[in-house]
Amino acid sequence: MAFFDKLNEMTKIVSEKANDSLETNKLISEINLTKGNIQALHRELGEFYWAKFAVGEKLDDEAMLICDKIVLAQDKIKVLEGQIGQIKAESEARKAEREAEKAEKKAAEKAAEAEKAAEKAGIEREPVCSGCGAALAEGVKFCSECGKPVE
Repeated sequence: MAFFDKLNEMTKIVSEKANDSLETNKLISEINLTKGNIQALHRELGEFYWAKFAVGEKLDDEAMLICDKIVLAQDKIKVLEGQIGQIKAESEARKAEREAEKAEKKAAEKAAEAEKAAEKAGIEREPVCSGCGAALAEGVKFCSECGKPVE
C-alpha cells in the first residue's frame, strides 16, 4: 500500500507542477501581450505629438527636442538617398559609356572587315567612319552620321 500512496503523492505533485507551469505560461503570455499593447500606445502617443508638431503647434521643451531630432534624422535620410541616387546615376553613366565604346569598337571591326573584303575582291572602297561605319565623302573632317572626327 505504501507504494501506491507514494505513487499517488508523486502524481499529485507532478499534476500541481504542470498546472503551475501552465498558469505561469498563461500569465507570461498575458504580460507579453500587455507589453505589446503598451508599445503600440507609445507609438500612438508619439504620432499624436508629431502631428501637433507638424502643424506648428508649440510643445513643451523636451517634446520639441525629440521632434527636432526626428527632423534631423529625416534630413539625414534625404541626404543619404541623394547620395544613393548619385551613385546610381554615375553607375548608369559608366554603363552607357562602356556600351558606346563597345558599339564603336564593333563598328570599327565591321569597317575593317569590309575593307579587307573589298581588298580581296579588288574593289576600291570609299573611306568609312571608324565610329559608325558610314561612308565618308572626300575631304570631310567629321562623320555626317555620328559626328566623330575622321582619322
